[in-house]
Amino acid sequence: MAAKKAGKKQKKSLWYSITHVNKLNRKEYVDLIHRVTLFIVLGFVASVLVFAAIAIFGGVGKVLYTIGHANLLIYSLAFVSVLVSYLLRFIKWSYYLRRLKLKVPKGKSLIVYLSLYSMNITPGKIGRVLAAYTLNRITKVKFSNVVPTVTIDIFTDFLGVGLLALIASILFNKDIIYVIILDVILILPFLFIVNDWFYRIVKKLLAKRNFIKNFTLFGDEYFASQSVLNKPVVYLVSMLVTLPAAFFNAAALYFSLLSIGAKPSMIGSIFINSTSQLFGMVTAIPGNIGVTDGTLVALISSLFNLSYSLSSAITIMTRMATLWFGLALGFVFLIYSLKYWKKI
Repeated sequence: MAAKKAGKKQKKSLWYSITHVNKLNRKEYVDLIHRVTLFIVLGFVASVLVFAAIAIFGGVGKVLYTIGHANLLIYSLAFVSVLVSYLLRFIKWSYYLRRLKLKVPKGKSLIVYLSLYSMNITPGKIGRVLAAYTLNRITKVKFSNVVPTVTIDIFTDFLGVGLLALIASILFNKDIIYVIILDVILILPFLFIVNDWFYRIVKKLLAKRNFIKNFTLFGDEYFASQSVLNKPVVYLVSMLVTLPAAFFNAAALYFSLLSIGAKPSMIGSIFINSTSQLFGMVTAIPGNIGVTDGTLVALISSLFNLSYSLSSAITIMTRMATLWFGLALGFVFLIYSLKYWKKI
């Protein structure tokens, strides 16, 4: 019996995978993906329920009629706009890799980057950390030295949306104070991830504990790489790319509105979409499901004076072009990126 148990290979924890990443094989990596996939399945179910609730709220027949009679050519521009935002963000991703001196061929880098979007439905997009495992596999650079690329990418994405929402609220002259408060709430948790002062305090307090050894080894390597990216010039370059990218992503609402014959203002559309995303991000709910959707319905109907049936239809169309388009695209590239995990 004991021999049988010894023969069985124990499932490795996520923490083991992080601290022993050089021993991670394809099977173990796929197992991690399977664990994270639970969020995607639950998110899909939750999103369907939210869409159903929104459709019932707006009147199922009217909502379906609006979606079914939308101008598909104009609506397709919402997807194009979101794709442009992804490609712009890839410029930022490539910049981070160069700063860390990680040599990744452009084609492979793009595939790994687009695979990130498959994890947009994990809490705070934390599932994106999986991409660092693939980068580790390609570059042979330690996981702890690679993962700052992912964490700062998430942080600057959030920062870009927050800044865009603030600019739009000022131009639209609406809810400026509330947007500022949301921006502060959004940014605070990331200060612990991109800055090492809190880590140093924890390390000092727990220095004599045995269990802290692996943690500090990982932390020292992580913040050594993070410090290379945690520079004013890096944030400046990031915002020069992320702001236009966030604009194109938010423009999905504008094209969705145009596709049903509405005549919205671009600034109003950007304000509504970016603020709705901001509300969702602050909650850290996977994919911002429910929060962003509800905020979109409320703001579209109140600020553009549209009926609840139209607002509900537009919300579903916008979320399909943003969240679910990104997830579908990311999942395709995540599967494709598995080829980098073949035996070497």
